[in-house]
Amino acid sequence: GSLRLTNEALAMPAAPPTNSWQLVDALPGLTFNQPICIASIPGNSNRMFVAERIAKVKHIPDVTSPAPTQNVFLDLQAVIAGRTPVETIEGGANAEHGLLGLAFHPQYATNGYFYVAYTARIGGGSYFQRISRFKVSAGDPNVADPSSELILLNQLDEGSNHDGGDLHFGPDGYLYYTAGDEEAQRDLRFNSQKINLDFFSGIFRIDVDKKPGNLAPNPHTAIPTDGGVARFSVPKDNPFVHTSLGGTWSGFYNGNEILPLFGVRTEFWATGLRHVWRMSFDPVTGDLWAGDVGQDTYEEVNKIVKGGNYGWVYREGAHDTAFTNPVPPAKPAGFTSIDPVYEYVHAAIGGDPNFKGNSVVGGHVYRGTRYSSLVGEYIFSDSVSGHVWQMDTLTGSVTRLTGLPGAYGVISTQGVDPSNKDMLFAAYLTGKIMRLSTGSGVVDGFPTTLSATGLFSDLTDLSPAPGLLPYEPNLTFWSDHALKRRWFTIPNASDRMTWSKDGNWQYPTGMVWVKHFDLELSRGNPATKKRLETRVLVKTDGGSYGVSYRWNEAQTEATLVEDAGVEFDVAIDDHGTPRTQRWQIPGRSSCMTCHTPQGGHALSFNTRQLNKDHSINGYTGNQLELLSSNNFLTNIPDPVATLERHVRPEETSYPLEQRARSYFAVNCSYCHQEGGSVSGFWDGRAHLSLEDTGLIHGVALNNG
Repeated sequence: GSLRLTNEALAMPAAPPTNSWQLVDALPGLTFNQPICIASIPGNSNRMFVAERIAKVKHIPDVTSPAPTQNVFLDLQAVIAGRTPVETIEGGANAEHGLLGLAFHPQYATNGYFYVAYTARIGGGSYFQRISRFKVSAGDPNVADPSSELILLNQLDEGSNHDGGDLHFGPDGYLYYTAGDEEAQRDLRFNSQKINLDFFSGIFRIDVDKKPGNLAPNPHTAIPTDGGVARFSVPKDNPFVHTSLGGTWSGFYNGNEILPLFGVRTEFWATGLRHVWRMSFDPVTGDLWAGDVGQDTYEEVNKIVKGGNYGWVYREGAHDTAFTNPVPPAKPAGFTSIDPVYEYVHAAIGGDPNFKGNSVVGGHVYRGTRYSSLVGEYIFSDSVSGHVWQMDTLTGSVTRLTGLPGAYGVISTQGVDPSNKDMLFAAYLTGKIMRLSTGSGVVDGFPTTLSATGLFSDLTDLSPAPGLLPYEPNLTFWSDHALKRRWFTIPNASDRMTWSKDGNWQYPTGMVWVKHFDLELSRGNPATKKRLETRVLVKTDGGSYGVSYRWNEAQTEATLVEDAGVEFDVAIDDHGTPRTQRWQIPGRSSCMTCHTPQGGHALSFNTRQLNKDHSINGYTGNQLELLSSNNFLTNIPDPVATLERHVRPEETSYPLEQRARSYFAVNCSYCHQEGGSVSGFWDGRAHLSLEDTGLIHGVALNNG
């Protein structure tokens, strides 16, 4: 007989399936009337708000509910009803007027303040771009007080679109908002390079709390006052606050001196923007990202910096413009601008159709835990083409993820689920809020349960399927008191491993290792063991991948853990002392932090670990000899009596140095070695001399 059997039922893919991204219904049963903005309260993980363009704010009390509900939080039409002269909220010729933006004050939990941006038409004539503060009702946290409006800004708008209207509080506590260039075509009103006119063509930054030391805004008809005092102030460190006022600005813009100073719009944070529809702050780095809608040819993704000039109307994307209708003012000799991190062409221009569109929405840097491949990436979309992309924020490289199905219409905005940081998208025409997700019934294409992997014939006692063989290392990796069992299989009967005395073994593509974790709920009592997780590592053509399965409370089945991993608490009796142990099942990217090519992929499958006697399916002997005699190896190992092995701490007959070196090799060397994945100047591999490891008289890193 032979230990080598094929595993006909094995269902683990030989390579990790490519994520199949799609947009799915995030709030089953709920629809909205022209959703235009998605917002949430800082620090609250359940409540979410959707602003409808005409002209209500809807409140979802619990986004985690399988049957979410909604109620009207604020009705702007009701707020302005009865005013003299008559005010209305209308869509405008290009459907860019109306309720546009919503942001909650960082201290909303205590002050109840939130801010909206909307377009009001007054007396049936002119439109005004308005930013107002409201307050939540004193008697009901689920509705706003309609009488609490305080208008901060009321800018006359003679154009039919390019209103912007996005609102966000930055990490500095100040309110940032966007405004377009006031008109549809080629900056018709020449607003884009002026900082001493109106509130257009830029991103603005104001202090709604009027902190001590900040400045009163320069007078403007758009700024309401109470007894001559504006309802907001200007942060002194804004980029166009003159040195005479305590700022850092020299008084020059595009090479020209701007006078008089009292005419400067000190609220500007960035200029030269055509129509930033949506912007967002990276919650980790604080970076401000914006999508700027282009004119004829290019759409832009910009990283916004203090005082940055992004080029419009002299630049579109990373290119000079040559407009003739109208002809813009002559470019100043001192003009300089910042090119976008990424640009893409309009649909009418040649090129890859997966990287085209006509109206960039702008998005968010993903900081959720569900999808490790997206962490730190800027997720953005195009309203017209429906494409959803991810962008590397360092290199600007872009990958298409998916698209909004045509039946749902255009993407009007993006947002973030407060409960888990998932990316959300508003389908404007159908009124649905969509979630970026992977798969359809199958998570990422992997078997969704342990039983579906084909690794075990019976989960009751973890009986391995034919071909899955147990093995045991000399020294186990420390795993927070867990008790572990291990198996391996080589599905293809003709594939073999290549043995190495001191180096990493070579493994065939498709080889699988399995590690199962139990934890004693009462320390030292095996009868209290609880199944926590079972991990699977698969050797691929170019490396390896890992997935984990978490056991249910009934201990009958284990379910595939999502890409990001999961954490949970386990109640432990530690010899009479109750303790709560936090258990972490790693995400798939975390698996690869340790299971590196330098570490040999399978960390416990090497000569020093396998050089021991063990029983494998009725065959007893040294594991190295069993592997060799049963056709698992391409070469013949040295006689096992001449080979080293790792020793355990309790094997006190061995020198302390040897026991310590074994511990370092097993617990540290997969990273701490030449070419390893961490900074450091020591090498933990066991075959090196102590002097060569750098452990003694080595160079310290971060020594102090």
